[in-house]
Amino acid sequence: MLVLLSRQVILSFCFILVAIIGLLQQALPLWYSAILLLLLLYRWPLQQSSPKVNKLKRINIVAALILLLLLISLKQSGIFHFMLQILLLSAVSRLVLIRQRHDSHQLLWVLYFLLACCFIFYQSIVISLFILALLLFTLYNHYQLYASKQHRVQLLQLGKALLLTLPIWLALFLLFPRLQPLWRIPTAESAITGLADTLDPGSIEKLVQSDTLAFRAIFNGPLPSRQQLYWRAKVYEDFDGRSWTVNQRFERNQARGPVTGNSETDPLIRYQIIAEVSNQRSLFSLGEPLQFANTVRPAAAYLVEARRPVSQRLSYQLTSVLTAIPEDNATEQRLNLRTASANPKTAALARQLAASADSATALIEQISTLFRQQPYYYSLNPPRLGNNSIDAFLFDTRTGFCSHYASATAVLLREAGIPARVVGGYQGGVWHEEQQYLEVRQREAHAWIEYFADGRWQYFDPTAVIAPERVIAGLDAVLSADEQNQLQANWRRFSAFNYLGQQLLHLDYYWSVWVLGFDDSQQYNLWQQLKAASKILAMLGALLLIVIILWYWQRYQRQPAKYAVPVQLMQRHLAGVISYKPAGQHLSQFITVLKGHNPAQASLLDELDGLYQRALFADNQQALAQLTLLLKRNSKTLAKLNWPD
Repeated sequence: MLVLLSRQVILSFCFILVAIIGLLQQALPLWYSAILLLLLLYRWPLQQSSPKVNKLKRINIVAALILLLLLISLKQSGIFHFMLQILLLSAVSRLVLIRQRHDSHQLLWVLYFLLACCFIFYQSIVISLFILALLLFTLYNHYQLYASKQHRVQLLQLGKALLLTLPIWLALFLLFPRLQPLWRIPTAESAITGLADTLDPGSIEKLVQSDTLAFRAIFNGPLPSRQQLYWRAKVYEDFDGRSWTVNQRFERNQARGPVTGNSETDPLIRYQIIAEVSNQRSLFSLGEPLQFANTVRPAAAYLVEARRPVSQRLSYQLTSVLTAIPEDNATEQRLNLRTASANPKTAALARQLAASADSATALIEQISTLFRQQPYYYSLNPPRLGNNSIDAFLFDTRTGFCSHYASATAVLLREAGIPARVVGGYQGGVWHEEQQYLEVRQREAHAWIEYFADGRWQYFDPTAVIAPERVIAGLDAVLSADEQNQLQANWRRFSAFNYLGQQLLHLDYYWSVWVLGFDDSQQYNLWQQLKAASKILAMLGALLLIVIILWYWQRYQRQPAKYAVPVQLMQRHLAGVISYKPAGQHLSQFITVLKGHNPAQASLLDELDGLYQRALFADNQQALAQLTLLLKRNSKTLAKLNWPD
């Protein structure tokens, strides 16, 4: 019998596909998403009529043209994204044409696979719950399509099944070995967020206008002061007269210099970082990292990087000392003395300052005095600069952001013969006392410098000279009201939305720490703790088992069986129809009614009834044995007994 799909079912499938298209937007070009939505709209005129050959040909031609366009853009999309695009195209095309229930098998399984792929792109608890809701909605539609109309969803039984499987799921999550993937899925070049490999006038100003989360930090001890929270992420050493770029040596797996921090004199800071998706390797650390988690590795200039681009939320642990950074290799000083053939006024100023300074520290003090005495300004909207950007900033505009002051200071030091480089990262953060974590957003992006003196790289933040409130209290403390409004989205100006967003952020933090952050190292520690407590757990388990056995033995010894053996035998083998027996009706009377609905088994039921009555009322053990044997031989026949609805 052919069963046509109802409008409600088709509408449900359309809703699921539209939601999947929105969730997989990272893997879909905009034009492709628009075509898929148009195809779903094209489904409605076909609802009232049966599919025709010309309509099938029309859809096949459109699908072939779309496939050709996808093949042309394969290099930009990547193999994995291309696979998702093909599956989405097949699902939408299938939905356009199907009319009958048996045609929906393939569509349902493709939907399940696409929903599972959505978890690859998202780790936020809110979106994960939305994907789970879509999955349950798809399962419900699957059940509604193929389940009998007489059977409804048994919510109580479903809840019991979920409760029974919950301990198994928790045991698998906590104890099952976390194996490395057998392959890596090739993906397209995704958009890089955070600090880029090039720093020029205007880079940091654009980045701080984003309020997206960069990372969160949890400290295994007291929180360092805000003036100590300089999160190093990038080191810029190549300068072309206007822009700073990361040197090519950071692209190689360069051996890091020896650890020089002294844990006896320098206080150790142990902390955990939960980094958001950035699609680059650069990570965040304080001072000189001494100990690393397995998920990260040391890089040049005592930075920390991921082993592969961070395409999913990454949790790692570090131990650092907040001291000056040691020298990485012998060529590092020469590399950071190179100057560009530009900014002649800055070069002359550097020579003038160096003539009256007998050390790098003295030169730093003179540069600080220059910034304090001259009318320099700190602004989120500095004027545009030309090719000789340092000259224009120091002598003309005198208005800039942190990257302007860091770049000018590094050039002055290099022109004076002192190795210097620009460091990009984040400064400060928002501490949540109740949840005990530090929230660092893109708006905390910052730039400062490191100069070489006394055998180590010393850090210096010229922004702390121009606008010390930026380091002490945060960016908002030094911006005007108009600049603060520029950084704040319109919806964030409502306190209710701010509160709701913050609570969701806290919930997402717990999700990241307890679920996403449960890695193989934490699982190993859990196994070690279980191993240490195994003897005690074994003794407690044996004692509990003995108590349960004694309790059951006493219970069944003291209480008689609820039903006699013949009754139990009959109820067990007539389980398919016994639920229709009215309360208070004798079993023999029920068998008489049952014979009327199953005339083919009337003789068998008469024989069972006779043996049952002799075994129950006459306590005939021979009849009980015959009843048991007869029930076993005809168990399949009895399971097929009918009862009219």
